[in-house]
Amino acid sequence: MAGYEHALFLILLLGFLLRELQGRHKSSLYLIVGGLLLVLLPPFVSLKIPWELILALVLPWILWQSARHWLNIAWKFSVREITLWIITAIFLGLITVFTGDLPIVRGIFFGIVAASMFWQMSSRGEISNSLEVIGPLTLVFLLVETSLPLEDPKLYFGSLFSGAGVGIALAIISIAVIKKVPPKYESWILLGQIYLAYWVALALNASPIAAVLINVVAFVEFHYTRLEGKEAQITPARLDNRFPFFILLTLFIFTAWQSHQPVTSILWFEVVLGLAIGLLVALLGQRIGVTRFEYMSSSWRSVLELGLFLIGILILWPRGSELRPLLIWVALGLAVFLPVLSAILLAVLHDLSTQRIGKYMDDF
Repeated sequence: MAGYEHALFLILLLGFLLRELQGRHKSSLYLIVGGLLLVLLPPFVSLKIPWELILALVLPWILWQSARHWLNIAWKFSVREITLWIITAIFLGLITVFTGDLPIVRGIFFGIVAASMFWQMSSRGEISNSLEVIGPLTLVFLLVETSLPLEDPKLYFGSLFSGAGVGIALAIISIAVIKKVPPKYESWILLGQIYLAYWVALALNASPIAAVLINVVAFVEFHYTRLEGKEAQITPARLDNRFPFFILLTLFIFTAWQSHQPVTSILWFEVVLGLAIGLLVALLGQRIGVTRFEYMSSSWRSVLELGLFLIGILILWPRGSELRPLLIWVALGLAVFLPVLSAILLAVLHDLSTQRIGKYMDDF
């Protein structure tokens, strides 16, 4: 894996772990801090890491957990919130441009991803905001979709819809299987279909991200919509609440140990500026009534987690020139497009299911 991919993977893991810290023991937070400190030290033993295997095992899990939130995306938000989000993206991006000497295009890209993940970190509850989705999904695209035909838009969008087809087909198959097995196996089938969708799409040169997201959408609509027209609660594909979390935490610490970010005075200056901007945004959000920041005055641990994320993303963000501008903007565009496509598909499937249920009731 290239250096920038290693860094982006660590940022994605960091954001996911910090978001999942709610309700966990404070020792988990200390371990994450320890992992970040390891990034600052050169590894005394360099090991060859099977990155392709790690991505194939970790990314489907993260996509599944994220997709459960993205199904409940709120597409409407106040003018004050989007204005504050844009201000956050601009100022975080300007840090890397003026202090880190990053090209303006890469600085804007960093600002968008950082602001989006900052919004995700400050979120509470199951309903997500579309502004939160852009950052983590962009990182996933940059990690997975680099081998797809970016130079030919027709082939690339073809791979997206091929991935969506794989996701829908496997969702239908898994629903048929679930109906024939005892309920205790449902969680395993849920988990297995996500990995199978990812791996099959990857083998077919289709989009594994589209396969997973559309798989979740199709499964939820076809399996959890009952004849009464009510949606049952989505069963999480978790073997245990702690086991997968600590597996990912261990992986974060190990990969951070194998990474190394040289410490410079400019880097620490960027960190200080980033923390100051994050604090000002949170305070301003409270003053103007942005709901996501209201709880922070009574939750110092949440403020600490947000600060830790800003420190992490500013330290880990790759400053090299390995990220192609075309790849950057395609990833950002798809991070916006795919949740919209998922929402449209979910609405269409819901309408079809409602019509089918209505016909069934009329016949009855």
